[in-house]
Amino acid sequence: MIYSVIIPVYNGEKTVRRLFERINATLLNKSPFEVIFIYDCGKDNSWNELVKLKADFPEVIKVIRMSRNFGQHNALICGFEHASGDFVITMDEDLQHAPEDIVKLIEKQAEDDYDVVYGKYEIRKHSGFRNLSSTLLKKIIDIGVPDIHPDYSAFRLIKKTISKSLTEMRNSYTFLDGYISWVTTHCSSCLVSHSERQGGVSAYTFKKLVGHTINIFVTFSNLPIRLLTTMSFLVLVFMSAYSIYVLIRKLLYNDLALGYPSLIITIGFGVGLIMLALGIIGEYIFRINLKTTRRPNYNIDKVL
Repeated sequence: MIYSVIIPVYNGEKTVRRLFERINATLLNKSPFEVIFIYDCGKDNSWNELVKLKADFPEVIKVIRMSRNFGQHNALICGFEHASGDFVITMDEDLQHAPEDIVKLIEKQAEDDYDVVYGKYEIRKHSGFRNLSSTLLKKIIDIGVPDIHPDYSAFRLIKKTISKSLTEMRNSYTFLDGYISWVTTHCSSCLVSHSERQGGVSAYTFKKLVGHTINIFVTFSNLPIRLLTTMSFLVLVFMSAYSIYVLIRKLLYNDLALGYPSLIITIGFGVGLIMLALGIIGEYIFRINLKTTRRPNYNIDKVL
């Protein structure tokens, strides 16, 4: 087995058969492959369609049914655990990713034996609002998780050694591209097409996209904690300096209202110390978070 194509299915009743037929036509005479459909308990008749498809192509297709909806990234982790290929390819169910472009990912990977190759879209075929919101939130993630590949997308080719490392991580929130940034930086991308959705309704509403971004920040980025720590230190310095100024003025000129110096000094040092303490606690919480994610200390690519 060379390639395992893993596809999470939520609302794919109208597209899964056409998607498989195009994958089959693309890879049939090139390399051995398998297609793994992960049914993530959607709202249409996708499961029955997958059962029929499995009956028609029993040797090539695997179908896995989740017990409930766990989300796209958790479904992919499930697929990685059941994949037999030396490479796994992830793509969406809705035919927005062209199966014919799998060849481009394979050719790009062979250029420098990349661990991961992302499909980079020339033009996104989402609605204008979805394109705008996705671009904005993506830029926010790029700032918060600087090690993430700038062209990350759901259309990826991943080495088996990397995909298996991703299955070892346990986290309160799964974000594959964040995991990948922890394991390897030997990644690349190539231009692929992006088509209009040909069936079903996207599960990613604007509300979910915002929630997705917030979860990524909380789980994978130390930027909010570092901002809090920096602000805490600056507040402590400012309030300490102002308290010293008030004390010196009181001693030299004694022109301040009765009780004002002691009040300012108490509040100044108190607020500064509280802010500093919050920053320190935040740093400890972030390190606890890193520990509980079971982030690997290293990942071996080859042994010669």
